[in-house]
Amino acid sequence: MSKYKKFQKDKNNNGVDDRLDLITNICAVVLPFTTIDQLYIIYINKQTVGVSSITWLLYGLLSIPLLVYSIKRKEVPMIILNGLWVIVDFAVWFGVVLYS
Repeated sequence: MSKYKKFQKDKNNNGVDDRLDLITNICAVVLPFTTIDQLYIIYINKQTVGVSSITWLLYGLLSIPLLVYSIKRKEVPMIILNGLWVIVDFAVWFGVVLYS
């Protein structure tokens, strides 16, 4: 037994340190919002130069199976992450189509 074992918690009994669960939950919510600047440029400035509609459409479409998988596995952080990515990806794609 490691001397650090007593500092690690595992309330969910899933073999994962609760601190890692917390970090994962925070990242699952924050990560999709890193695209806010892209959405701002598209919807507020109405600039789509250099933004590929095909790329963002594929991002959105390929996020759907990941969301479904997350739901089937009942992994809440992954459901949040993939659900937000589906929304953000399609929002960028729609903005590019709208303003191009």
